[in-house]
Amino acid sequence: MFKKVQIIILGVLGVLITAVVIGLLIHGGNTGDNISSGDNSNIFESVSNLEALEMGLIDGDTLRKDNGIEEASDDNKEEAPVSNIKVSLSLRSIQDDIKIKFLNSSTEKLIANVPFNITVKGKDKTLIYTDEDMDGIIYIPFVSAGDYTVFLSDITANNTNYSADKSQTITVSDSIEYAKVDIKDEMKTESQINVAEEDTKVQDVDETTKVEENEEAPSEEIPEEESYDEDISDEAEDLLAQIESDVAQEEASKAAMAGASSGTITAPAKPTVTSDPVYVDAHAGSKGIDVSKHNGSIDWGAVKNAGINFAIIRCGYRGSSSGALVIDPMYTANMAGAQGAGINVGVYFFSQAVNEAEAVEEASVVLELIKGYSLQMPVYIDVEKSRGRGDGISKEERTAVCNAFLSTIRNAGYTAGIYSNKIWFEGMINTAAFLDYKIWLAQYVDIPTYTATRYDMWQYTSKGSVPGISGNVDMNVLK
Repeated sequence: MFKKVQIIILGVLGVLITAVVIGLLIHGGNTGDNISSGDNSNIFESVSNLEALEMGLIDGDTLRKDNGIEEASDDNKEEAPVSNIKVSLSLRSIQDDIKIKFLNSSTEKLIANVPFNITVKGKDKTLIYTDEDMDGIIYIPFVSAGDYTVFLSDITANNTNYSADKSQTITVSDSIEYAKVDIKDEMKTESQINVAEEDTKVQDVDETTKVEENEEAPSEEIPEEESYDEDISDEAEDLLAQIESDVAQEEASKAAMAGASSGTITAPAKPTVTSDPVYVDAHAGSKGIDVSKHNGSIDWGAVKNAGINFAIIRCGYRGSSSGALVIDPMYTANMAGAQGAGINVGVYFFSQAVNEAEAVEEASVVLELIKGYSLQMPVYIDVEKSRGRGDGISKEERTAVCNAFLSTIRNAGYTAGIYSNKIWFEGMINTAAFLDYKIWLAQYVDIPTYTATRYDMWQYTSKGSVPGISGNVDMNVLK
């Protein structure tokens, strides 16, 4: 009986043990299914996020955060390389001003497109300036006489560090020295400017004898017969001339017919202007031309063969709007061509200076451009109406500008002269102050009526014709 009970107990225990083992096996299988299911869920979620990122529904930062990925530190990010440039401060003062130029110490070229900041420390004040137009130059006018120290603030721009090794000191004077200044890195070509705004002198328009509205009148009244309508076109002018000629011929024919009917024939009067001693004297002298880019490409051999003895060539101009110092694009070619043909040469610069300091700059441009050339004719400053910045100054200021230019040229060892027209010589400049210089008069008439001072050369027309030059050209006679 006891044995039978033991067998029953062992059977029950066996069943229980078997049940427990089976239960554990079933529980373990379910756990594995859950991990697998979790892994598959994560994979599908990742694919979904990538698709969402591609569609722009979430950003990369959100994706990294949701998946427990930390953003890379700044130290691990790839950055653009940074270069270092040492800046050399170039200071200049002509009169009551300071010009600061920022130069690359290695290349000695102006550094543009950087908003440099400088501190200018004087005896009584300290001021801060910025190169707002980022042309590599800061100009400070109206500076009191004294010593000034200029400091450059370090700056990073365009992945480049800019810094100066040391400060610079300059002395500002209220007097002016008429001497050449370093202007090389400020001279521009026409490709660097807006030509339509800067080269505004009107070509082939006679403003030598007409007084316009709101223009300062000359010191003496202009005779009525010398007035000229500048608004007339060349075609209209030619047509009027033809009409006048036809009318004159008709009247002469009528006069001849009237004389024939009365038994007396009177020949039409012949032109006598070329035999007039006053006319002959006015036009006597060496013949020459003045040219600029507006005359285009010139055949200088043909010009020489036509009997032209000299040429005054425009070397440059100051911009009417910005005041930029610009080289005439045909200057080098014209100088080489004229000298190669054996024609005597001089140069002129079209001024838009508004003060003496700017006039010294203009003269310095000329002195830089004529280096290496042998001039047989003077260096002229050209002052006349341009509808630009130079028109707005007073007669006294304009006279001072001309004196500064001419003095600087003469002090450099060259013969200097001034060009303008009858109206401006009589009313816009104190021409008597320049009797020690060459005076070049423009007045487009048969016989000049300018008598305020002597003149050494006369530009008698802007519509001359010379073989080797297409279109009109200015004609001159040297007394």
